Amino acid sequence: MSPTIRDIAEAAGVSTAAVSYVINDKPGVGEETRRRVLKIMREMNYRPNPQARGLAARRTGMIGLMIPDITDPFYVNIVRGVEAKANELGYTLNLCTTHGDAERERDVAELFASGGVDGVIMMTYKLTPSELKELSEGRAPVVAIDNPEAAGWVPSVLVDNIALGRTATSYLTELGHTRIGFIHGVEGSIASMRRYEGYVQALKSQGAEFSPELVEYGGFTHAGGVEAARVLLSRPQRPTAIFAANDQMALGAMSAAMELGLSVPSDLSIIGVDDIEAAALVVPGLTTLKQPTCEIGACAVGILADLIRSPEGDDEAGASDVGQRVFEARLIVRGSCAPRQ
Repeated sequence: MSPTIRDIAEAAGVSTAAVSYVINDKPGVGEETRRRVLKIMREMNYRPNPQARGLAARRTGMIGLMIPDITDPFYVNIVRGVEAKANELGYTLNLCTTHGDAERERDVAELFASGGVDGVIMMTYKLTPSELKELSEGRAPVVAIDNPEAAGWVPSVLVDNIALGRTATSYLTELGHTRIGFIHGVEGSIASMRRYEGYVQALKSQGAEFSPELVEYGGFTHAGGVEAARVLLSRPQRPTAIFAANDQMALGAMSAAMELGLSVPSDLSIIGVDDIEAAALVVPGLTTLKQPTCEIGACAVGILADLIRSPEGDDEAGASDVGQRVFEARLIVRGSCAPRQ
């Protein structure tokens, strides 16, 4: 016999009304109680009637997540954080990828806005802050990840990428490098541009050389990193260090250096961003800036859940969440960087 709401309530030591609030994502239940009820629901294999739940709450129990690429370990770890927190709070995840294509981003945004989800977490290259706000003013609230320009329009969760860029570049200048190449990600990526800003700031503050010929695009891919590094290392005065805007490109730069007969780190120091699993497996290990990706994803879900549960028309509650939650990246030192020879 299937368990009932009364069975859940008795096991959790709460009222049937409290269980109903949890099932329908309504306010009025403490977070600890909510988690306890959800845990018991899972243990008892309780499945709410989706039609009845939807009619009662006018909700689907689903949240949408838009990301550019499911093959990139950075986005995979964001998804892990989002999914874990969503499951904890009783939501099902609807994941869509866009490959950074503007038309696809708008198609996915319209799909989510049509009412298939209760809220949306968006990682986007092309949608403007005003478009994100327009979506959030419809049926589904929006939280942005890794988009500092969204602040003031919709809630956003991100890493301080300018500080990240300064940290990576300063680490290389402290090792004596003055000619440092930079490999951008995708054109239009705000995260990549902010890391580049930090790179330029650090070069200027340290009196190191800045030259446009030391900057290339790698598209956030391993193959793109290989091609960009080949160009940088073919310069008459090649860089002695390279800062790549993600680990995939940094690993590509290491491959390019090997092709050209250069030793890492004796001939060329390389630093990346993300601390993906492969960063610790290559030889030498890749020095990188670790982003708390799972925490970022979980934080975004928490903010979104609060917005979903806010009473309709509670403008003050919604307005208080329009801002940024900023995380810091952490330097992970391995063997791919060394003092300039």
